Parts: sequence; C-alpha cells; structure tokens
Amino acid sequence: MNIWIFNHYATAPNHVGGTRHYDLARQLIKQGHEVTIFASSFNHLLRKEMISYNGENFKEEYIDGVRYIWIKTPKYGGAILRVKNIISYTIKSYFKAVREIESSKPDIIIGSSVHPLATIVAYIISRRTQSKFYFEERDLWPQTFVDFGKLSVNNPIVRLLYKLESFLYQKADRIIVLFDRVVNYVESKNIEKDKIIYLPNGVDLERYKNIKTSNHIDEIYSQLKGKFILIYAGSHGIANHLEPIIEIASLLQSNEKYKDIHILMVGNGPLKKDLIKKSKLLNLRNITFVDPVTKEEIPYLLSRADLSFISIKDSPLYKWGFSMNKLYDYMAAGLPIMMLANNDIVGDLKNSGGLLISENPSQLVENIYSLYMNREKKLEMGKALKKYVEENYSWEILGRKLGNYINEDVRE
Repeated sequence: MNIWIFNHYATAPNHVGGTRHYDLARQLIKQGHEVTIFASSFNHLLRKEMISYNGENFKEEYIDGVRYIWIKTPKYGGAILRVKNIISYTIKSYFKAVREIESSKPDIIIGSSVHPLATIVAYIISRRTQSKFYFEERDLWPQTFVDFGKLSVNNPIVRLLYKLESFLYQKADRIIVLFDRVVNYVESKNIEKDKIIYLPNGVDLERYKNIKTSNHIDEIYSQLKGKFILIYAGSHGIANHLEPIIEIASLLQSNEKYKDIHILMVGNGPLKKDLIKKSKLLNLRNITFVDPVTKEEIPYLLSRADLSFISIKDSPLYKWGFSMNKLYDYMAAGLPIMMLANNDIVGDLKNSGGLLISENPSQLVENIYSLYMNREKKLEMGKALKKYVEENYSWEILGRKLGNYINEDVRE
C-alpha cells in the first residue's frame, strides 16, 4: 500500500523532537508498504531550519526507507509569524501533494494534528484520490484550551474548532487517538467505537539494545561526575508543570545527606528561562539546564542517568489520559520514574512496577533518596519498566496494530 502522512511538525531521528511517524513508517515499510511524510523542515522546538533548499520550496529525502517531502516554511518566534508558518505549510503541502498525484496515488492518507489544517489538506487529497482518510488527533483541539482555562466554550474560535473536529470525525474512515480514555471522548460525539484506533506513542527498542555513544552527551556528564542523576528530558512549557522541580532541588540542597543527588534538565520551551532564573535566585547548585538533544542521542543520554522525572498538572485535561514520548524512553532505558502527579491520573501505568508517585515534593525527595540508598531496588524497578514497555509500547507492536487496520480497510 502507498501511505501518505501529513504532519506539519514531523521530525527525523537526527532532529530534536518526537519521531512518532518516522517510527511508525519504518514498521509499515517492514510490512511491505510505502510511506511518504509531508513535513515542514523548520524545527518547532529549536526554532531552526533543518534543511538547505538552494532556492527551492521542497526537498525529497529518504531516511531508512521513509520518504520525507520537506516543505520550506517561514521562520517564526511569535504567534503572528507562527500562523504565517501554518498557512504556508497548508498551502504548499496541498499543491505539492496535487503534483505528486500525477505519478503516484496513495491508498491511505493520514492527517495528523496538532493544528487542524494539516488534517484538512489530508482530507481534501483523500477525496481527490478516492483514498481512505485517517484522522489522527494527537491533542484535543479545542478541548485542551478549554480544560486548561485558556479559552471559554462560548468563544467563537472554540465553537468553530468543535465543528471542525466533528466534521473530521464524521468524514474519517478511521480516527487515531493517543490517549486511552479519549476513546470515550470520541464516542461521546456520536462516533462508533469500531471506527476508533487507540495508538499511543511508543519506543524503538532497538535504539536501547544497541546504544550509540555521543561526545556531546559525554561533555554534558563530564560536569556531573560522581553524582546520582535525576533527569528530565522534554519540553519546558506550561503543560509540563515543571515549577515543582525548583522546590525539589531546593529541598535536596537544604539537607547534607542529599548532596550527591543532582537534577539534569534537558530540553527547551517558553518557561525554561523562568526556571533558570528561579534556580539562580535560590542559588541552587544541584540543578543543571542544557539544550535539547536529537532523538538519536536520547538512549545514550538516559543510559547515564539514574532516575527520571515527570510532572503532571492536576487538570481536567488528563481525565482523557496521556501519552508522553519521554515516558516510554524512560521505560526503555530502565529508569525508575519519579512522578509528581495525582495518583488517580496515572491509570494502568501504576501496574508497571517502576513508578513512585506523589503530589508532595517532599515525599518525592524521600522517594529519590530511598532509591539512592537502595541500588538493588532501583535496578529491580528498571527491569520491570523494560518488560512493561516491551509488552505494551514497542513500535513493532504498535506498527503491526496499525498495519492490520490498513490492510483490512484497503481490502474492503
């Protein structure tokens, strides 16, 4: 089958960011399918252009058999320019796809949010080519904004987005969701359950079985010799709820028995500068902030840490579940997860055997110290996490699941 994926923010493994569609595409290619990803080459996390165009607007590249059509879009740093970037991707991806149809027609087209215009392009092209249309809703727009209190349900933009979401639900042959309880959300919109595919994020286990070293990562850790490392690797934004990490660092620094425990924050985002400023005001010497690393470097980065950290804000949004890329990377690396969260939010992950969960930063500090003192327990939890992720969240398993739906739909 010929499969096209429209994802504005899709990345390659040598870029910074999640590689969901690259990893899925590799598994689909192993099953005999052809996969093309239409993506902007301007990296959303780095705010940096990743491709050299030499005056062109498009560039074709094959990475491990996955065909990328990179689309040149304007740089941005604020809201207005970001809208311009989104519109540019929408227009250019549409006309590029129309030209591609002349030589090759897709059997399946996947339109992936975050923003909905990429899914609209995918839908229009699917109708033009009489292909099956899959709508992948990676975030609930506009429900995310409503649940975080950013926008009112009566806002005209919110109403428009709800109507657009409903339209895509109705027109899609399949709806892909990343969070387990989002299935209930979609069903509440009068959509049959059989139409919905629960396909969370996952991890490429081969990266963790054959870890490649990196001089860049060695350089980061050269400043932390002899330290017991609690690592966070991911975005530094509002949804990541990272303010408590400053309190945790302060509590660790205030007691001599915690002196060998160090926090390593890897990533970027709108709140990173504020977090660094707060740590400096408190004169925290046990927390280090570094720039994001490529997906290829993540396994080695995590292999040199001791524990991992995730913070989940107690918000109505998470009643639908969550599927963070970093979570499965932590598991594959065998890093016990220190989770600052409401226990009720965590769901089935509590059964993984590798999480210590608390809403109280002081309790989380004690949890960290308990594993610092008990290395055997730490290793035991790490082994449990590896087993759990292998059985539930490997891209091989998830790719096979999606491939089965694709084969079924095209046969029909």
